[in-house]
Amino acid sequence: MKYLILLFLPMIALADFQDFKLNDQHTQIQFRVGYMGVMEVTGLFTQVRGKFEFDQSTGQAKNILVQIAAKSIQTHNKKRDNHLRRPDFFYVTKFPWIEFTLNQADLSAGERSLTGELNLRGIAKPVTLKAQIEGIKADPWDAGKFSFFMRLSGTIKRSDFGLTWNKTLEQGELLVADEVHFSIDVEANPSDQKLAFSRFYLPNGVTRPLNQVPAHELPYDAVAEEVEADSEKAPIILKAKDATNPASVVIGFLLFVFITGFSLWLKIKVQKGLREQLKYSSLKAEIISDLILLTFVISAFALTAPLMGYGA
Repeated sequence: MKYLILLFLPMIALADFQDFKLNDQHTQIQFRVGYMGVMEVTGLFTQVRGKFEFDQSTGQAKNILVQIAAKSIQTHNKKRDNHLRRPDFFYVTKFPWIEFTLNQADLSAGERSLTGELNLRGIAKPVTLKAQIEGIKADPWDAGKFSFFMRLSGTIKRSDFGLTWNKTLEQGELLVADEVHFSIDVEANPSDQKLAFSRFYLPNGVTRPLNQVPAHELPYDAVAEEVEADSEKAPIILKAKDATNPASVVIGFLLFVFITGFSLWLKIKVQKGLREQLKYSSLKAEIISDLILLTFVISAFALTAPLMGYGA
């Protein structure tokens, strides 16, 4: 046996491993879990990062690491998401990352099972995933660039990782099922390569600065707490324009007509008085009386607009 190992040592030494990083813009993590025994809740994690070393010629990979930010869970319900981030479930302030590690694997194109270690809430257990590996695909927008694609799927029991919170319903069913089904669509790029398809999103001639590090230098920074408090929605405060009713509209309209009519009567009286009493010219008397009329009309609108549903 030892001679057989020695025979393959030169091949291992000649392996050309290249650093790859997950493309977090195109890698998707989705899951579904039974709810009340009658339906399923679906969700996803929106923040993921990872690295591995890959030899394109043999399809062999090593030092595989995938990290999922627990706080990034989304189930289309804000209050439920906040609960999932708390100690009853993922406890994101204490266990910010969900990690999957695998020392080595055959990632050549095809279907196979991959067994690695899943670390969730500080509990590490072996997990077997079904892998559909597509392998290397060329970037259709940038000759010479390429990406690695595969799809992973599997099932775990959340109770195996300390996620035991539940409620028993009247019929004896559990509120949340124990089994969680998940799928991961993976795209990865060489660490020194600009993200695949990035030219598609940029104007012609515009480049994005390359700011990536080798896979073995991927940082392990902590995730800051971003848990929103469960609070009732703020009450809706109605403005005047939202609180109108037919009676106030009628009253406002009648008041506006009355003030406008009074201002027209006043305009005629003022214009006549300016001409007859003060001996103003017809043009001068007309201008002054029109200004008075305009002032009254603006005042009438400012007074009655809120009643008719306009303004603040």
